[in-house]
Amino acid sequence: MDDRTGAGEAAKVTTQEAGGIDWAAVRARLARQSRDMEQAAAPGGAWADALLLRRAEDLARVPSADEADAAAEAEAPVALLVGRGADGAYGLDLRHLSRIVPLPRVARVPHAPPELLGLIAIDGRVMRLFDVDRLCGRNAVPAGGGFAVVLRGGERPVALRLRTVDTVTGLDGTVAKAPPEAGSFVTAITPGRVAVLDVPAILETLRSMKEE
Repeated sequence: MDDRTGAGEAAKVTTQEAGGIDWAAVRARLARQSRDMEQAAAPGGAWADALLLRRAEDLARVPSADEADAAAEAEAPVALLVGRGADGAYGLDLRHLSRIVPLPRVARVPHAPPELLGLIAIDGRVMRLFDVDRLCGRNAVPAGGGFAVVLRGGERPVALRLRTVDTVTGLDGTVAKAPPEAGSFVTAITPGRVAVLDVPAILETLRSMKEE
């Protein structure tokens, strides 16, 4: 028996029995893992090929018309019509407005709720006219004159009354979320203290109201 071989085996057994670490085996395992990772991430490797394939599929996919419209709408700045009621300034998204005309003659409706000012006729179409201040929970008394802002959509059009129509401005990211006391239809307040109205919510509420 070779004494050197016997001494080496004895040293190996002694090291393992003593709870030591086989550093040669550790280095070999780490080297093997490193080679596997390099092969996977290298050009032409399985990981890189799968990533490039998913990227190519995403670029080649043609979005639907609805997806394209939604993306364009999300990127486009929101244009607001800014006008004043009897008690504050309001901003209405132009996309939800149909017409803006000087206030025509208003026919009062007996026993109507306070926010319903009456009926008006525009181009032969009769519609209800609501006071924007009172819709937002304010108790201001509307003055005479002003403008009728016809909301877009629906078979039974409705209009909001504004005292003045001042300007059209873009809605940027500096608006602050409206506090609860601003009213259920006010979604944000601009730095210029313009109350941004949720026109679709207003329209839905007015449609559901019983016409007297």
